[in-house]
Amino acid sequence: MGPRHCSTLIAIVLATASPSIESGLPKPTSTTEPTVTTGPRAWALATTAFLSYRNGDRRDMLPPEVRADSSVANTRSILHEWWRVDTRRDLLQTLDRLDAGGHRAVFQQKGQSLLAMTDTQFQAALAEAHKRPHDVRRMKLVREYYKKHRGDSFLAWDYCRYIMLCRWGYHVGFLTREEAWGRMMPAARKIQAGFRSWSELGDDYLVGRELWSPEETEKTGKYYRDLEVWLVKDPRSEWNLLPWAMNLGDPTPR
Repeated sequence: MGPRHCSTLIAIVLATASPSIESGLPKPTSTTEPTVTTGPRAWALATTAFLSYRNGDRRDMLPPEVRADSSVANTRSILHEWWRVDTRRDLLQTLDRLDAGGHRAVFQQKGQSLLAMTDTQFQAALAEAHKRPHDVRRMKLVREYYKKHRGDSFLAWDYCRYIMLCRWGYHVGFLTREEAWGRMMPAARKIQAGFRSWSELGDDYLVGRELWSPEETEKTGKYYRDLEVWLVKDPRSEWNLLPWAMNLGDPTPR
């Protein structure tokens, strides 16, 4: 999840009028990795657009970068710093936790509790937390968002990160190619089943991110919101080149 700051990319995405995206396009290079630009696997890769653009990564192949000592070291650093993942076992345990409930289990439970309150009770709870503005914002956000999406709330937040973890895991050698795709495609189908559009995926991810860390949202939230607008509106973005309702294959859980 951790950003490797890419100032040129940030400037491009934040441009307000018809942004140029040349530096954000996959970098031409020699690689033995097959490129993936169409079909279900490209759709799965597109779910990682937030983190891929943020980190300056490729979106047209399974690993985020061509495998080299420096790129593997960068990915290992991300896995350690943001996920405490240093081994294959760490990765598999983290993926299992995300699949079993992740942050969405906690956020949905809180949403259920807040939605069960009367308006009077909710206002009293807000008043009690008034000295903790982050908590007030979280309470309002999770109550309103859970009211709209219920059991699908925060699926994208958990499973977009799950898919990115698989890409990182493959890059550093913790997963084989077959293992990575074998986990990514069921996760992609779960995301697709939970929402009606790329825009809904984006909203879910950003609400989940804010609930996870108001502090990170204060620092980089505008970048992510502007990136979402570009992904949804620009005809060159992956989200517009790949139909949301694409057939992603066998829905049978792995």
